[in-house]
Amino acid sequence: MRLLTVTTLYPNAAAPAHGVFVENRLDAWRRRSGGEARVIAPVPWFPFSAPLFGRYARYAAAPPVETRRDIDISHPRYFIPPKIGMNCAPTALARVLEREARRLIAAGRDFDLIDAHYLYPDGVAAVRIARELGKPVILTARGSDVTQLPAFPRQRAMILDAIYNADGVVAVAEALKAELVGLGAPAEKIDVMRNGVDLSLFRPLDRDRIRAGLSLEGVVVASVGGLIARKGHDVAIRAIAQTPEATLLIVGEGKDRKRLEATARAAGVAGRVRFLGAVAHEALPDIYNAADALMLASTREGWPNVLLEAMACGTPVIATSVGGCGEVVRSRDAGRIVDDPSGGAFAAALADLLPCADRAAVRRYAETHSWDETSDRLTALYARIIEQKNAPVRTAPALLKRAGKPKLIFTIDTEETFDWNHFSPDGWRVERPTGLQRLQSLLEEFRIRPIYFLTRPILADAENAGFFRRLAEDGRADLGLHLHQWNTPPLGGFAGAYYSWQCNLPLDAQKAKLNAIAEAFETAFGFMPIAHRAGRYGADATAYRALAAAGVRHDFSPSVAFDFSGDGGPDFSTMSNHPFVVETPDGRVFVTPVCGARAIKGGRFFLNQEATPAGFSPHDGRPHSMLTAPMRLSCENASLRDLIALTRHLEKSGAPILTFSLHSTTLTAGANAYTPDAASVDAALTLTRRFLEFFTKDFRGETTSLAALDEFHSGRH
Repeated sequence: MRLLTVTTLYPNAAAPAHGVFVENRLDAWRRRSGGEARVIAPVPWFPFSAPLFGRYARYAAAPPVETRRDIDISHPRYFIPPKIGMNCAPTALARVLEREARRLIAAGRDFDLIDAHYLYPDGVAAVRIARELGKPVILTARGSDVTQLPAFPRQRAMILDAIYNADGVVAVAEALKAELVGLGAPAEKIDVMRNGVDLSLFRPLDRDRIRAGLSLEGVVVASVGGLIARKGHDVAIRAIAQTPEATLLIVGEGKDRKRLEATARAAGVAGRVRFLGAVAHEALPDIYNAADALMLASTREGWPNVLLEAMACGTPVIATSVGGCGEVVRSRDAGRIVDDPSGGAFAAALADLLPCADRAAVRRYAETHSWDETSDRLTALYARIIEQKNAPVRTAPALLKRAGKPKLIFTIDTEETFDWNHFSPDGWRVERPTGLQRLQSLLEEFRIRPIYFLTRPILADAENAGFFRRLAEDGRADLGLHLHQWNTPPLGGFAGAYYSWQCNLPLDAQKAKLNAIAEAFETAFGFMPIAHRAGRYGADATAYRALAAAGVRHDFSPSVAFDFSGDGGPDFSTMSNHPFVVETPDGRVFVTPVCGARAIKGGRFFLNQEATPAGFSPHDGRPHSMLTAPMRLSCENASLRDLIALTRHLEKSGAPILTFSLHSTTLTAGANAYTPDAASVDAALTLTRRFLEFFTKDFRGETTSLAALDEFHSGRH
């Protein structure tokens, strides 16, 4: 297994502690799994390396390439403009990441999966390059990328889009997962995998020797982290002020050092607070061993590694109840969690902790947090995603030649009435087939044999099942599946808009639900279905393994020109209108798209959809012009003039099959937004009649059916 890790949070020779937690996880995984790893860790461009420029100088001093822990790392530079850098960062990062990744591939150092750390901008950029390179990508959420950056609407939208389009997401704490789900991320897509600790590096040492070397006596407390406000070093200082004769060791550097020194002076403890500056990661065990307790008074955290590192050295901890701190400290043997982030509360916790502290017990607790479990779970996740991505699913144009005019196939998404903004297993109702009877009579006037795609609630309704059974037995209609996964068993989990798209379900869940609805279909009609349309048109290339396994031979899901990716769904905006074949290990599926095009608003002109070959196209990712809108052949939200113009455009572009579609609920007043009253139902049927009159008489087109398509594709024509 070959991993490419991409992140701006990674150590380098000029900043050896920067993002060391990412390096620790990668190194532990590599040693445990035997996998290969390479790292692209971009660094912001800065022209001067003189120390007076502070952290910017370290950017300039980072080497272009280096090797750490036997892992090769490159540090390409990316430019961040002042003031607007946060908004530009994903694009700037994506540019250098793609260049470096392609360089690796060209040099024979290809990789199986992209492993990206920190959701913004790193994760956003990683998803973009993964799409360009055709590689799977996993994102890891680590802290402020979840707790802070989503407060900005633009960043929140990009973070959610990256999560939707990533192949997997890891959060290092349950608290971070909960926050992501609260933002709208799909819960089932996020795996919680805590950070571990290197138990061989962080271990009990000779405390007496270390304390003597540092001239330490009495109670010693450590506070480790960057010298910034959210790390709460000022709280630790105030706690020491209330703990007579105790010494505080502050490890880290940052812009707040002078402010913290002033705080220590004001509290009268300047002589008992030592600022040690930056300490190398491998030297931290001495600090932890010297301390009687570690204080972490942060206002925000993901999974704070310093807690585990201290505990592995036998040092108990005191931390605020933020982020994943409570998940790290689950036992009073290990330390205390404080709800009140004040000096008094931390001083009280220290007074409570010290008399009963058992350093051996603290070490035993830490030993349950090695990297082994996380490394094994990562390996399993990587393997599953690589297997899914590399599954032999191939597409090819269908050998469907057009002789004369394109043929029309008429389809109906036959579904229960429900709130289209909420996808719940409850809160729906099944309408009587009165409106469908009106439509069927109309279609029979034109000798059209439609396809009704049926949801499970429709199949379970006796009156509707009887109506469709008679149509099928008389040869007046064909029937297929319409999967609304949210009310199709097995139920439980996979809630919300993201999972309303069938293709976003795990493959096993797709197969289980398709099998359930296929069994209900067979029970209702006595034969197995061969046709399918996904609810909300939610199919992508990977979904066809499940469809083929369920016995589906014909799919009508992709809706050409429509882009649902903004809500986590598929993007068909650049798809061709030509039918195609999907070959899977479980069988072949013939795909007839719901034909359409992007119309230029205010006129009857359309953009060309045939610039790409038949089949699935990569997600474009670029915003669509405000001057265009997608359109399909339907009596819903269209005029006769629109439908005629689109038909002529599709004929000119060479489409062999035209698909007319509508929802069954459009035929019941008030059942959906298209037809709020009886008059609008009548108008929809009238528009359908007028279009069919145009198509069969003026256009001189012919209609076709599922049976005819199946005969052709089966080679029986």
